[in-house]
This record gives sequence, C-alpha cells and structure tokens, in this order.
Amino acid sequence: MGIPVIGCDCTVCQSPDSRNHRRRSSIYVEAGGFHIVIDTSMDFREQVLAYRVPRIDAVLITHSHADHIFGLDDIRRFNTIQGTMIPVYGSAGAIADLKRIFTYVDQTVPEPGVFRPRLTFCTMAGVFMAGPVKVEALPVLHGRTETYGYRLEWEGHSIGYVPDCKEMPDSTVERLAGVDVMILDGLRHRNHPTHLTVKAALDLLGRIGAKRSYLTHICHDLDHEETQEILPPSVYLACDGLKLTV
Repeated sequence: MGIPVIGCDCTVCQSPDSRNHRRRSSIYVEAGGFHIVIDTSMDFREQVLAYRVPRIDAVLITHSHADHIFGLDDIRRFNTIQGTMIPVYGSAGAIADLKRIFTYVDQTVPEPGVFRPRLTFCTMAGVFMAGPVKVEALPVLHGRTETYGYRLEWEGHSIGYVPDCKEMPDSTVERLAGVDVMILDGLRHRNHPTHLTVKAALDLLGRIGAKRSYLTHICHDLDHEETQEILPPSVYLACDGLKLTV
C-alpha cells in the first residue's frame, strides 16, 4: 500500500524519518549503457521524476498485481523521448493480463498526435538477454498469481530480485546462490499468507549466501531504524532512492 498508509496514524506512518516513506517496490538497473526497470507500480511516474530516470530500454514484470503494473501507461513518455518501441518481458500469464488491462497499447506505427505506450510484449522463458544483461526468470510462490523473481548478470556481476514471495523452490534458491546482491521480500514480522516474514526472509538469505542482501516490499509494521538494528551483518533494509554499485 505504500507508506504512509491511507488513513493510518501509526508511528511509522507518521514518522519524520524519510526512510519510512515508501513508494511501491521497483528497481532500476543500468549495465553497459542499457537501462532496465523491473515493475511499473502506480507510483512509477513519481519515481522516475524523483530519481531523474533518463531512459528505459526494457521492462521486466514479476507478476500482474496492481502495485507492480499500474504505472505502465507512463512508459509512453520514454517512447516519445527515445523514438523507439520498448520491450516488456513477463510470464505468459502476466503478458495476458497486461494485454487485457492495457488494450490500447500501440504495437504499430503511431498516429500523429496520438500518444499511447508503444510496447512489444515478450513472453519470457528461462534465460534470455535484455540488451547486454543475461536475465534468468525464476519461479516463486506468491498466492495464486504466477510470479517470478529475476537473476541478472553482466560481466560477471550478479543480482537477485524477488520482491514478492511466500515460498521459494529449491531450484530457485540454487540459481540465486552466491549472487553479489540479493533483494528479497521482507514484509513484516507477523505471518502473512502471500509474503515472507523478516525471519523467513533471513532464513532464505542464509541459504542464498549473497555478499550483500536487502529486504524490500516493507509494510508499516516495520520502522526502518529499529528493524535495521536487529538484522545480521550484510543484511540491510532497502529504502526509496537507495543506490547500489555492483
């Protein structure tokens, strides 16, 4: 829901700590001059303005929940700036949902004066290349919705990104093992039917063994500073605007 949560006056929602002000989860990756965004939340426009995102060459979708796709329309501004179609990668289910929701997406030559997102929908399968970046789509369990995380690799450097997850198959854990940076769902301490608790996330991170790990998709149950104090070394809370170099 983002923080502050609408209509909530808890200490985290009212916190003056900027790290407790959270837009919906997304990540922007630059590698070899190629620019990838993973998920386009309803906060997408605000995010790209706040962090001055200059270009988007590809979009990866983890799954088709509203908080991960409802900003897709604003990709059209990057079409105008770049003068190119932009590929959107997702599972068969996610792509079907995007086509159903965004029925007006233009996949042809645009009409003068008509500005629609110009996207090429690409059903992903296993390992593929997004520009110079090797992308591996890895299945995770997140309720009834077909959901994937991603392993990205470029010039020997790797990151894992799994923002929404309740359980992770052993095969996915094996593929993420030893990445340089792992970013993982860590919603709250209390159990949730479709998301990892902090403890469950830490258990998974122990198995993955990344050099650095970050928890994301954090709800208003967790105060940033208080939670960071109880995390083990090399595990951190992500926050809006965090920049990492791998």
